[in-house]
Amino acid sequence: MTTTWILAADGNQARLLKGVNFLKDGPQNPEQEIFQLDTKKVQDIMADKPGRSHSSVGHGRSAMEYSSDPVREEQQRFTSDVASKIDGYEQQGAFDRLVVCAAPQTLGDLRCMLSTATRAKTTMEINKDYSKMPTDKLISSVRAAMSS
Repeated sequence: MTTTWILAADGNQARLLKGVNFLKDGPQNPEQEIFQLDTKKVQDIMADKPGRSHSSVGHGRSAMEYSSDPVREEQQRFTSDVASKIDGYEQQGAFDRLVVCAAPQTLGDLRCMLSTATRAKTTMEINKDYSKMPTDKLISSVRAAMSS
């Protein structure tokens, strides 16, 4: 029997459904693992201001800017942690197939962050955010996508 897992993720949370049986109709109760980003407000992330710099000419000083989006960086770190966890499960041989359902930006991040071996076991990618969807609806949505 093939062991199928479903990962449903966005940049702030992820759910991993372990041992989904697509041959079984009706309600299922697969084991779930939840990953949650400790969401912070932008002002909290940016509480440590980048500081001020001295002008190269004269005595003036000016505020420095952030060089990137700190919220996006937090989401990328979260996605990297989720990818590492799934790669660890893959190395243990915990699943045979992986279906990834993720918000577009998160799906792109996962493609880059998952190991080659895990990507080889990824049988389908669904470019939608199903992370907040109830378990039965998530499974039926994936089943419908697989059969189309």
